[in-house]
Amino acid sequence: MDIEAGIESNSAARRGRIAGLSFFDANCWLGTPSYFPLAQELHPGQVEGTLQEYKLHGALISHWDAVRLSAQEGNQALLEASGTLPQNVYTVWTGLPTAVSEQDPLPGRGRPDPRLRGVRLFPKTHQFQLAAWVVGELCEWCSERRIPLFVWHVETQWASLQALAAAFPRLTIVIESQWQKCLCHNRDLFSLLKACPNVLLESSNFIGQDNVSVFVRSFGAGRLLWGSFLPVNDPYASIGMVLEADITENQKQLIAGGNLRRLIAEVKV
Repeated sequence: MDIEAGIESNSAARRGRIAGLSFFDANCWLGTPSYFPLAQELHPGQVEGTLQEYKLHGALISHWDAVRLSAQEGNQALLEASGTLPQNVYTVWTGLPTAVSEQDPLPGRGRPDPRLRGVRLFPKTHQFQLAAWVVGELCEWCSERRIPLFVWHVETQWASLQALAAAFPRLTIVIESQWQKCLCHNRDLFSLLKACPNVLLESSNFIGQDNVSVFVRSFGAGRLLWGSFLPVNDPYASIGMVLEADITENQKQLIAGGNLRRLIAEVKV
């Protein structure tokens, strides 16, 4: 076998492994990316083809307007895109504290949108404290409906995350590893995971040799969600971390999509 044929054979085998693990993306974004001026914008009509290109079986999708403009702008953009998105794609809305009456669309009041499967908070960007006395009402709303709460680790402090997780033990909190590498925070991160069983980690920027294997040995495979951070990142980077991890195939399947499918199946909309 010549070199090119060997490369193609290895690539085909790798694509087969990817398809077999049924990756379901926890971190996909529409709109013009913030912080990444060279990144391409992902449009609603491109989502289905992009998922097929990378052999992804579904995604949670958010909108950059929630970061660049306002929570309401991002949520409205998701509502407008809803009719174009494939059925295996669900939305993550951006929330705000509910003490002040603000214009909709916002999560925390009434019945959730049928596609909603998560709520994300940006405490630093939107200038509020990640504390029970500020976001407690929204956390209760999410807890009652089994809606997971997503937070970028750069948007708050580790102590605030621990206090919130302890105050709402029925609330699933997903720490997202964007947009800066989470590698330098492993001591805080692992201590938080040990202290709070309702905290999970999203993997897209959880880089470092053997990080997935170490995580699974420390906390099991049920608390890690695979994410790509499309279109900023190439999904194959975070896919490779799962494929090459020294863990069982069943554990890889949980991380690739099993854990996220379980979470979104429990949401009451």
